Amino acid sequence: MERTNGIRRGFSMARSADVAARELHQLLHQPAAALVAFFCSPLFDLDALASAIVREFGDTIVVGCTTAGEITPLGYSEGSISGFSLSSAECCAVARLIPDISSLKIPAGAAATEALIAALAERGGAADPSDTFALLLIDGMCTTEELVLSALYRRLAPVPLIGGSAGDDMRLEHTHVYFGGRFHRDAAILSLVKTRRRFGAFRLQHFTGSDIRMVVTGADPRQRVVTEINAVPAGPEYARIVGLSYDALTPMMFAEHPVMVRVGGDYYVRSIQKLNPDHSLTFFCAIDEGVVLTLGRHENMIENLGKFFADMRQELGEPLLVIGFDCILRSLEAETRQVKHIAGRILAENNVIGFSTYGEQFAGMHVNHTFTGVFIGAGFNAGD
Repeated sequence: MERTNGIRRGFSMARSADVAARELHQLLHQPAAALVAFFCSPLFDLDALASAIVREFGDTIVVGCTTAGEITPLGYSEGSISGFSLSSAECCAVARLIPDISSLKIPAGAAATEALIAALAERGGAADPSDTFALLLIDGMCTTEELVLSALYRRLAPVPLIGGSAGDDMRLEHTHVYFGGRFHRDAAILSLVKTRRRFGAFRLQHFTGSDIRMVVTGADPRQRVVTEINAVPAGPEYARIVGLSYDALTPMMFAEHPVMVRVGGDYYVRSIQKLNPDHSLTFFCAIDEGVVLTLGRHENMIENLGKFFADMRQELGEPLLVIGFDCILRSLEAETRQVKHIAGRILAENNVIGFSTYGEQFAGMHVNHTFTGVFIGAGFNAGD
């Protein structure tokens, strides 16, 4: 819908994969596009959508994934496809598929990152943190985000990395990333973007730590399952601590009452994905025995979001594009508090394109209940 400055944004509500891809192409097409990214509802016929994307965008580098809701030029949406394109006049971009992430080894991840950095150098220069950022799209049901980040970021740092874990509308079954003309499972897509524009990578949450703590005393780290908290069954104990009945433990309630861990003096959210029949809790992030969890304390989500964008505009000016990865639990919380339309309007006013995720990445951290992304301003880097 935006057709200036070599940056295009757009979306389609069409149910047909062919029509949706055609409408998205009409809005995102520009000569010599360097990168196209899209975020789509899992309700599409993914094979048909992949074929239509190839037909419409040809040899352009296209990356994408399925979602738990889309962020479009009009705000939050469901059942749609949303995306952006960057011209070669705006940036130099390269991307790479990283397959088999459930069994990824650190050296293999580092080698993939090295190859991508070399490819960027061949096209446009060194991966410099002053003008380069990395985007990561990853299978949201792989449960290996922390390992993948560890493998990639040790070579990327200090280049900022942000990303999101693909979703499937809270069915919690299968999520997909797109690259090379088809959708993939058990895979990640890493992209490097060297831009002429001033930008800022960010991490935003509206929770702080409280004085209410609990200890994980039983866990299956590989499955991200907590069986015991404070030496009793996890589900009932969590319900007791937050003052809820056991039967009230729904995704909406988990969104309202997240837990946090403290790392290096900062608090990070570790969100609960679901309650299991055996009274255990499955998390969206890595968890292990001995971890001390702190019950999160709310700040006002709308005030927090509005202040963030006001501060970013003060620093970087009018946003031409904000690539945003917004936790599905933030969307659920906004819905519960009946402020989702307000949050969506703020996102639209700031040109956010992205999706509701099953986890967010920032630098070397995999986080939850967080909004991460890249704010691209109208100004140019020094020397451009």
